[in-house]
Amino acid sequence: MNEQLISHVEELGLSNKEARVYLACLGLGPSSVQRIAERSGIKRVTTYVILESLVGLGLVSQSSKGKKTYIVAEDPVNLERLLEKREHELKDQKHNFQRILPQLQGLKTLPKDSPTVKFYDSADGIRTILNGFIETAKRPGTNTVYGFSNLDLVLTHFPEFREGMANPGRRRAGLHSQFLYTSAQGPIMKETDQIQNRESRWLPADKFPVVGDFTVLGDHILMLSLGASHPMGITIVSFELAEGLRSLFAAAWEAAEAYN
Repeated sequence: MNEQLISHVEELGLSNKEARVYLACLGLGPSSVQRIAERSGIKRVTTYVILESLVGLGLVSQSSKGKKTYIVAEDPVNLERLLEKREHELKDQKHNFQRILPQLQGLKTLPKDSPTVKFYDSADGIRTILNGFIETAKRPGTNTVYGFSNLDLVLTHFPEFREGMANPGRRRAGLHSQFLYTSAQGPIMKETDQIQNRESRWLPADKFPVVGDFTVLGDHILMLSLGASHPMGITIVSFELAEGLRSLFAAAWEAAEAYN
């Protein structure tokens, strides 16, 4: 049997044996259970059980001719129902997850003075954090994101941020941004600041050779190292450290006014 085709049918939601039996039925036309078992390479007793499952899924049916009963595969278009079923199940799972998420988060307890530190050493891992950082860090009363970045390196590793030069999650959350950056292209963000709900200030890279990025929102900190062949990232949850970085940022922000 075509193993690649079996694999594709499995991806639609059937088990390996169900896929083999269904494809055997499809290729044989009206057939006996014995012939289907031989074609699929599955024991006859097991084939009976699998056929019952496929009948329940609407993928095979039975027909009679004289005293003999034959198994007939239904049109393959019926496989689409499996995808629709999985889509509905996924929606239900997502809904249930959102419902229990507050309970799960409530189980995670740490001493208030103990920072939470996580390390990420792959581009995909950092993308996951970048996409969820705003939603994770946002709290009532937080309305500004603070960032300092080598913009050229950020766009090299994460070209999806070229559009609008902004994290779309921040705009969706309605958060303002204060952003310091270096770029060989000069102060290129200024012209889009207003539409991106952002204040940006450029710094010359030769005087401020930043090779990474840091972002502070509430008590959450995201720090990226972008100078190596692949990016690395650290997230820290600590009110004291976040406050300290905001103070350093305020000093840098004031000094950057001389270049803008």
